[in-house]
Amino acid sequence: MIDFRYHLVSLISVFLALAVGVVLGAGPLQNSLGTALNDQVTSLRADRNDLQTRLEQTETAVNERDEYIVAAADSLLPGRLKDQRVAVVVMPDADSGDIDSVVTEIETAGATVTGRVNLTTAWAETARDSFRSTYSGQFSPYLDAVAADGNAILGQGLATALTTEGDNATALMELLTASDTPLVTVDAQPSGPASMIVVVGPRTVAASDGSEPTAAATPEQDAAAWTSALTGLASKATTVVVGSADAKADVVSALRAAKAPVTTVDSVGQATAAVSVPLALAATAAGTVGSYGFDDGADAIIPPVAN
Repeated sequence: MIDFRYHLVSLISVFLALAVGVVLGAGPLQNSLGTALNDQVTSLRADRNDLQTRLEQTETAVNERDEYIVAAADSLLPGRLKDQRVAVVVMPDADSGDIDSVVTEIETAGATVTGRVNLTTAWAETARDSFRSTYSGQFSPYLDAVAADGNAILGQGLATALTTEGDNATALMELLTASDTPLVTVDAQPSGPASMIVVVGPRTVAASDGSEPTAAATPEQDAAAWTSALTGLASKATTVVVGSADAKADVVSALRAAKAPVTTVDSVGQATAAVSVPLALAATAAGTVGSYGFDDGADAIIPPVAN
């Protein structure tokens, strides 16, 4: 049986151990531990200051680069799209500043923006796939050549509505804007038929958990539906799609992965993308369908510049 003397010895041992720890902590170990902690804090502070300096230098370099690109565009772009009429098509969640930047460079190149329409999520919602397939049948009588896929037919209908005039164009636009959940809403009424179309897509949204970034579109949307619709659009008119290519669901990534015959420009939001759009339009009109930018699938950083 454990008696009182056993408990007493145990308690004395515990207090002795504590006393030794206090003595050592206040004596020979104090300086070494304190020095080590101070060294770590000093090192971390220096790393933080170094990273802050590098960040500021990078931001300055990016701003200077963009200023240079915009200044160069004022010499490079004028006249590239002389007498062209461009319709602007905006995808869901596209940034308003990105749209304005693209429009500015299009106008710098000499083109006239005929109008602006917004695509709704109804183009790619998985729950409305059957609806799109059935509804596309109403577009067929107004098209001179019809694609096999319903989503592509809708894209053909949009291109025809924006680039032609007459009863067919009017009927197609009415179909696109009909119902309480339309495929298209009109932001700036087209002033007449366009000769070219620019589609502005959303930026990539960074994931908060550190995983792969995702497109701004909702998970209920099918990237393949967007690919098919934009392919149909490009089959009827000179078209350039500018967007992101950082995630698989991004519109430019999806088009490139599908090897769709659509000219694309990645890195939307950067000055290089906005300047490349008019050059890409001119190259596409001349017969060259390409992929431009810095991300996967790009053929070149910038489109070819004709003399």
